[in-house]
Amino acid sequence: MVEEDLHLEDWVPATDAERKAVYGQLDLMLESPLFCHSKRYPNFLRYLVEQALNGNEAALKERLLGVTVFHRSPDYDTNQDTVVRLTAGEVRKRIAQYYHQPEHAGQLQIDLRPGSYVPVFRRPEAHSSAQIQPEQQDLGSQSQPIERATGRDAVPGSGGRAGLPRWLLAAVVLAVLVSATLWWVFGRTAQAADRQLWAPILDEPGQVQLVLADLSASLNSRRDFQGTQANALFDLLRMGELVNYRDSLAQTDLVAFLARHNKSYRLELSSQASYPDMQRSASVLVGGLDNVWTMRVIEPLRYHFVRRGVSYTYGIEDRQHPELGGWNVDLTQPSERSTADYGIVARIFDQTTGRPVLVVAGIGANGTAAAGQFLLDPERIAELTPHAPRNWQRLNMEAVIRTQTLDNHAGPPHLVDCYFW
Repeated sequence: MVEEDLHLEDWVPATDAERKAVYGQLDLMLESPLFCHSKRYPNFLRYLVEQALNGNEAALKERLLGVTVFHRSPDYDTNQDTVVRLTAGEVRKRIAQYYHQPEHAGQLQIDLRPGSYVPVFRRPEAHSSAQIQPEQQDLGSQSQPIERATGRDAVPGSGGRAGLPRWLLAAVVLAVLVSATLWWVFGRTAQAADRQLWAPILDEPGQVQLVLADLSASLNSRRDFQGTQANALFDLLRMGELVNYRDSLAQTDLVAFLARHNKSYRLELSSQASYPDMQRSASVLVGGLDNVWTMRVIEPLRYHFVRRGVSYTYGIEDRQHPELGGWNVDLTQPSERSTADYGIVARIFDQTTGRPVLVVAGIGANGTAAAGQFLLDPERIAELTPHAPRNWQRLNMEAVIRTQTLDNHAGPPHLVDCYFW
């Protein structure tokens, strides 16, 4: 949300000229890099502004927006499908970023308050100052300015109009010192957690083996497609190695991370990797259900992947609390309608190979992407610290990650649960 200026009050455009000014400001905002590279966010904000200027605030309710803007069915479940809330939250963030930029100071403001889909408008700063300008001009024509911000009057704390009170300067200095201290402490904490997680992989001799899920191997093991109209398509897909696009993006980010740490690596498909390969060095397994090595490593652990009956709903189950039902995703649901995915980040000292293994795996591809984001963000890794024993660098660990999805894209990763042993 835009930081509210005490001099700017909410304003209702009443004339055609005022409404035209709002549309002009809206066009400026939507042309900025914060909006112009997206279709969803500009369309959403423009719809809200148009309805508000036309007096249709009753139409700006979550369910109605879901139906009219995002083409959901009238009876869709807003608790399960949070597309309106997610989009509004992203739009609020981009609005705040837009007005935070110095070049946009003093512009007419369009804002979207938390908890509401009705935009508010505020006159530009110049418009407000113009209302008191005549009085200032009259005073100026009768006498010289009482004080000038020059010489001794301009010294901070001297009591001159241009100076700052000492208490205010002290408060600013204190705030800067506190912020710097918190930044230093949190930065050190994040770096320490990052080191605890990654050190066994980076310090292990030899190349890191990156093992990426081979989708064609999974298709070859499937028999339930035979006899269907899609049989020819699956036969075609089985002919060559296939990798998931988001798995490959996660792999690319991992490769960049290893390169920054001067750690050599080699790439393997899950269908081609072998135990001798895994015994030579540390491994990073990318991908969940389609990576046979991930499934072998994860299966005996507390958090592991399960299939719910004969359906295509898969989940992450907590072996210590199976009655809770775990975290599930229906893989038959169209990807653009999915609202959440889950993943596992695990660092295991594998007893079979004798080498450390890092798992980056989701139920779906967005879960893998979110697990990769978590693994490569020191601030996210630092979320493990309150739950971890001291010096957990040589311990096994598992973490369950959740991400909200929108239009088949993963949002930020969130730590759901973790375990160390």
